Amino acid sequence: MTDTNKPLDPKHEKLLKTRGRGQGIDYEPFIKVHEISSQGESVRIRSASVGRIHHLLSGIELLAFLVFDQHEQTTDIREQYPLPVDDTLDICAQLGIRHPQIRGSLTVVSTDLLIDFLPGHQLAVSVKPSSELSKPRVMEKLQIEKTYWETRGVEWRIFTEREITDGLRENLMWIQPYLNPDMAASQGVEYSDVRDLFHRLESHPRTKVTRLCGKLDDQYDVDPGFHLSILRFAVAHRFIKSSLDKAFHSWIFSDLTLRTPEFFSEVNNAS
Repeated sequence: MTDTNKPLDPKHEKLLKTRGRGQGIDYEPFIKVHEISSQGESVRIRSASVGRIHHLLSGIELLAFLVFDQHEQTTDIREQYPLPVDDTLDICAQLGIRHPQIRGSLTVVSTDLLIDFLPGHQLAVSVKPSSELSKPRVMEKLQIEKTYWETRGVEWRIFTEREITDGLRENLMWIQPYLNPDMAASQGVEYSDVRDLFHRLESHPRTKVTRLCGKLDDQYDVDPGFHLSILRFAVAHRFIKSSLDKAFHSWIFSDLTLRTPEFFSEVNNAS
């Protein structure tokens, strides 16, 4: 039996009726973290760029997501984006490779991240550990994605752990807890809190901001970590723009830029 005549996996057929559709806060990923057998590195996280909860299936995927979520021009990120089976079947026939399947039933090919940028540019990203790229079957599946997106005029890229510098990784993991859906919902940080912190930091432009946050806790008689918590939240949600390629513990005031109240309001309304 040729791949064309094989049935689609019933579970995938059911999911396609509701998943992988819409944009922005209305998008629902094809795969969710509670549906995979190994959840060791999977995570649910609220985006700063879109304002919804995203489902990421690996540690590298989380890092890739955070990179694009912090990008200035990002307007939407759709994870686990399913490709039409008819199209992937045609591509496999053209390339002379076997379509992904399990127990004789076809499975949906999905792209890890589909990112929209201003002013209308799109990027499709497949996230893989660099060690996987030496495996022929992995490369065949990536070729399916590459062909699909390039025939539609969409740039396609492979993202591995090699894309992340040590400083960037440290910063991304530093802000990641502040995009946790539960923590984000309970923070109650307002623009006035971020603005006050920014102006307090401004008065000591040469002091490392993480060290200064501890001194401000003492000065204003608040719980230890109060000012640093606001800084982490503000950077994570892009209320304060920072130099993410420079490790956070080396930041001084000139590495930070306060965004406008309008930006703060737009992001909060999106979520």
